[in-house]
Amino acid sequence: INRHGPAPVDLSMPERVDPAELRRRIEAGEWVVDLRERTAFAAGHLTDSMNLELGSNFVTYLGWLYRYGAPLTVIGEDEEQVAEARRELVRIGVDELAGAAIGDIESLADGRPLRSYPVRDFAGLAEAMDGGPVQVLDARRNDERASGFVRGSQHIPLHELGARIDEVPQGEVWVYCGSGYRASIAASVLDRPGRSVVLINDDYESAGKAGLEDRAS
Repeated sequence: INRHGPAPVDLSMPERVDPAELRRRIEAGEWVVDLRERTAFAAGHLTDSMNLELGSNFVTYLGWLYRYGAPLTVIGEDEEQVAEARRELVRIGVDELAGAAIGDIESLADGRPLRSYPVRDFAGLAEAMDGGPVQVLDARRNDERASGFVRGSQHIPLHELGARIDEVPQGEVWVYCGSGYRASIAASVLDRPGRSVVLINDDYESAGKAGLEDRAS
């Protein structure tokens, strides 16, 4: 019988992962999560890595998507960012990290080119749609969609995207949600060779102001 309560969780810094090992883990299909701010990730990131910006929503959405028990490696700008992520992850039962890659993203790329995608707002989407058809993905929940949506958009809630990614056509796709946070995660999942992604980093209320909103009949 343990009379002293549960053992304390080890919050020491996880194993440092070098660029070559980081690439190996990505290519093996392991979870590699980039903690940087969403626009920094959009400007340059490792192919097949996922972006979950460290902030108040971090563990909520990682908890939605993560397959518990799978090896999880994080990419952080510094040790403080990794330590904060580790403290947050413990709150949802992720007590171990497989490792952490820390530093400038170019130095972590192992000599390979970074991927990137543009960041726009709903006014930019309206301008693009004036020029012709645009593929748009709504990553919000069903109840949000029921209140209104960008006309002509495809709807796949973020937590279903991994299983339904083949439903998203190849080519360019603009991705939005309610604030830009979930869209940034979805964009990172979609950003693969053969598909171009545009992140709409904007509050959804701006869609109505841009004349884009439609409502379910």
